[in-house]
Amino acid sequence: MRAPAVISKGLFALGLVVGIALGLAITRLAGPLQRDNAEPWQLRHEHRDYYGVAVALEHAHRGDLTVALAKLISLRPATDPVTALAESACRLGGSGYLASTSGIQALRTVTQFTREQGRAGCAEELLPPITTPKPATNEEGKAYAEAQGTLVPTKPPLAEAIQSTRFVAPTQSAQRRFEAISLRSFCAVDRPAIIEVSVVDYLGRGLPGQPIRARWGAQEDTFISGLKGERGLAYADFQMDPDTDYSLDMPAAAEPVATSLRTGICYEGNRESLKSYRVVFAER
Repeated sequence: MRAPAVISKGLFALGLVVGIALGLAITRLAGPLQRDNAEPWQLRHEHRDYYGVAVALEHAHRGDLTVALAKLISLRPATDPVTALAESACRLGGSGYLASTSGIQALRTVTQFTREQGRAGCAEELLPPITTPKPATNEEGKAYAEAQGTLVPTKPPLAEAIQSTRFVAPTQSAQRRFEAISLRSFCAVDRPAIIEVSVVDYLGRGLPGQPIRARWGAQEDTFISGLKGERGLAYADFQMDPDTDYSLDMPAAAEPVATSLRTGICYEGNRESLKSYRVVFAER
């Protein structure tokens, strides 16, 4: 009468082994769970490149070199952080990143940053040249200056002035335009009084390195998409203060959202927090 017990123990052990193996297989197929607190160095390779671009763009707006270098170091590069950034720009330049005007402008910012730190890479060779239009001429083929609200002297004061030619300043290529397509509030105890912004292209793909501006009173602050890679390339956020109205836009790219944003007390279940917002800017 003891045989069934032996069989039961054997079946239990077999089931345990099969269960563990099945669990490991499912975990391998499904992939690791998304980590909301991933560090920059844990990002996928291409996302690390986008993160570096966003850091350079943020530095262009804020001018804080110490913060920029600290963020580049957080990627744990194999070489010095600025050289690694130049290499990232080179990879992006050869991968179709320069197909858009915003990509060209972003890589110009990166190369300017690396040059200022004494580093250079192939991205500068991949960037299209900045063309200068030829000067406008009259029927006789002589260059003439456009009217600028000042009188042109009949006799130049210096001989060199006779040889000088006035060029029309080059015009910038048309840049991307965006509009706020979604604005909604939410309440979360772990994310109080925050504006979460997503910037996407016309296909809904995240766009890193895009500046977003918050204004309140006589103050303003610009923050950049893609600097929190664990939240996606489109993501950026801004911390609000109570009793303050905020206006949100994208400088020279999108009009302000239709309504001002203001936090206040809200409840998630029975827990008190401060109201937050989610805004989506989409390319148009």
